Amino acid sequence: MNRQISVVIRNRNEAEALENVLSILTNLYSKYIKEIIIVDNGSTDNSREVGLQYNCKISTIDNFTYGKAINQGISLAKSKYVLLLSAHSVPIGTGFFEHTFKVLEGENIAGVRYINSFDNYRRAFHNQFEVKDPLQFGLMGACCLINKKVWEDFKFDEELLAIEDKEWSKRVVENGYKILDLNETYFYFINRTQNSSRNRFKNETIAEFQLYNKNFSTPSRSILSFLKKIFWTNNIRYIRTLVNDLKMLRTKFEIYESLKNRVTKK
Repeated sequence: MNRQISVVIRNRNEAEALENVLSILTNLYSKYIKEIIIVDNGSTDNSREVGLQYNCKISTIDNFTYGKAINQGISLAKSKYVLLLSAHSVPIGTGFFEHTFKVLEGENIAGVRYINSFDNYRRAFHNQFEVKDPLQFGLMGACCLINKKVWEDFKFDEELLAIEDKEWSKRVVENGYKILDLNETYFYFINRTQNSSRNRFKNETIAEFQLYNKNFSTPSRSILSFLKKIFWTNNIRYIRTLVNDLKMLRTKFEIYESLKNRVTKK
């Protein structure tokens, strides 16, 4: 097996984060990486300059969707296997790539999901590290590996606003391929603005409706939920915070008295 992969990174105005990711990839994992491709969604900061500094290929995307960005990046990749990353994700550990190559020796593997929580690890252990419910627990586009040969027959959905990674996982599994859980992990570092969080909620909710046929709240139910939150939930949260702060104040007094007594005894 050729033990080098292509890396595809989706990016928009994340020059600082991109610098962090590229620095780690090129300094710690260069022997495993054939090329790094940045699919850039019209950045106006110096993301392009950062990418060129690390000898990345830069591909600009119009009419961005996550699925379209992934397809565009993989189409340019020269390796059989492609590691998908966001500009806020970076592999960790000395065994990340070695362990990846080892599991790829199996048959009918479409992709690899890297474990990112204890629940994920427990579920993977129970299922012998094979994803059994791909629509719920399939690949995570922030950090996952794609078999390009499988991708050539099953492109990512470019119409979905989100959850394109789970939808792809479901399709390939239904066609006889495997998605593996791998007990290697990554850091996902992102600090979303409130506006970004709202947009993410909107896109994921619409995608969930498309994929899971979930019903969304009617306007009247949304208003009732809003009123419950501002008049009940937020007040309960405030009271709990206040009680905790009072207990912390008492703890500080106790610390002061304890230290004072120690000084007196000396």
